[in-house]
Amino acid sequence: MPIWEKDWKSMDRMFRKVYGILAGVLLFAGGPLPAGAATAQANVAPSLRWDEARTLSRWVVPAQSLGWVGVQGREREKPMTVTPGNRFLEILGTHAHWYFDRRNHLALSERQKHRIVRLLIRTRDRLVRLDARDLFLVQRFEAAVASPSVDIAEMGRLNERIGAVEGEEAGVFMGALGSLQKVLLPDQRRIAVAMGHDTIPPLSVDLSGAVFFADRILSIRWNLLQNAMSSGGKEEKSRALAAYEKGRKEILFLGTEKTVWDKKADDLMSQPFVDLGALGAVEKKGGPVEARFWETFIKVVGTLNPASVR
Repeated sequence: MPIWEKDWKSMDRMFRKVYGILAGVLLFAGGPLPAGAATAQANVAPSLRWDEARTLSRWVVPAQSLGWVGVQGREREKPMTVTPGNRFLEILGTHAHWYFDRRNHLALSERQKHRIVRLLIRTRDRLVRLDARDLFLVQRFEAAVASPSVDIAEMGRLNERIGAVEGEEAGVFMGALGSLQKVLLPDQRRIAVAMGHDTIPPLSVDLSGAVFFADRILSIRWNLLQNAMSSGGKEEKSRALAAYEKGRKEILFLGTEKTVWDKKADDLMSQPFVDLGALGAVEKKGGPVEARFWETFIKVVGTLNPASVR
């Protein structure tokens, strides 16, 4: 049975079980609808244009460090994005524009166009509220990771709360994407699916922006730890350096694996008609990697606390 003829309610229930994973994947993913990463020179606060800084999802870590070496390829030109609302809307908007494009011969009726516009506005209004709540929590997370010592338990709690809100956002997004595709009639869906066979997937070897985000935070923690150990002994400094280097290796390893799953999701999201079943299968496999990445990140940040607060 074609994907568009399946029980949409059961599909929605399935995706609500994995929406938290999806939010994490799309948060820092690369591809044709970039999530973005930080850009700045070492020891200089990043500067964003007003049209970037005014959006809900832009965030700038308040301190740049000498330990941060930068990012790959096109990631250098992207502002850091840490909430998924704008990316979700960009994906929906891209698909809607594709449906409206007369060159694709879908020949939407006026009623179909009206339904799509109403759906996008309703989704935008819901995501604005959720993304604002998400940003508030992210700003608290920012304050925690940039402080002289980090309360790892509090970071864990904030991470859970952020994940819950972004899970709601992803649930709204997936529901909207399913509804958007359901607007199309069977013949129109077949055209969209056929066009997908000729779609070249996003091609990039850039790591997920989450890797650069994590490495940037680790470098900030390392520099703060160095200051705290300025009068410490050689053995203490050696242990701290070993913890930093080990942590970076773990983050890079998990980040590389995470990037592979992110790109698989991007391949599906770039199709004119998204196979929601296939996307759900990717998220179920990539989800545990996503979870390990952030759990490991918080654990490593804890190892870079001054010895007196560990």
